[in-house]
Amino acid sequence: MATFASLQKQADELIRKGLEGSVFVAPYSEDTEITALMDTEGGLAALPDGYEDVGLITKDQGVSWSRDVETSDVESLGRAEPTRRDVTSDVTGLEFTMQEMKALTLELYEGVSLSDVVADAAGGTHSNVTFDKPDRPASIYYRALALFKDGEGADAFYFAKWLPRVQVTDRSEQSWNEEDEVQFGVTMTAFNDSDFGTAVRTLLGVPTALIEKMGFSA
Repeated sequence: MATFASLQKQADELIRKGLEGSVFVAPYSEDTEITALMDTEGGLAALPDGYEDVGLITKDQGVSWSRDVETSDVESLGRAEPTRRDVTSDVTGLEFTMQEMKALTLELYEGVSLSDVVADAAGGTHSNVTFDKPDRPASIYYRALALFKDGEGADAFYFAKWLPRVQVTDRSEQSWNEEDEVQFGVTMTAFNDSDFGTAVRTLLGVPTALIEKMGFSA
């Protein structure tokens, strides 16, 4: 006879938090694929060339993931539930709020390429940086990696999502005041990349001792 305790399979150490994290963005022209978080020596793998950290992001939000799934149902006579359901759309969104005012942040938030903008030395202690808002934000595509960490040393647990083709599709309101920092909130939408065959790739860097508890075989 089974007991309730014997039926349960629970592990406290599989409850994870994103205690540290960053969002890295690269130009879409960078033809590099991310296939793993850990290198062959068990350390965190270096990022491919071209990826830049967007910088500090707000603590209360971190990064937020949305998933908008639409379906089409087939209904049959005499059945109260659909007899068939097909997914017709499955869109992933990544939302975060940046806190640093720098070229990459401004480019993502303003929807304009700043690669050709050069600071003009005004003389003295300051330089001029000037760019115009386009009539319509440019359809600029990027590659993005959201990488987070829980724990330290050999117990560190890494988890990430790589989006090989993303576009900024929404931007939050912005306030300039003495109470709060200037914030740059953006929402990125993931699109399928035909070269890599996916819109979203999940990557985990897991301590070896947890592999079996997670339900994977080594």
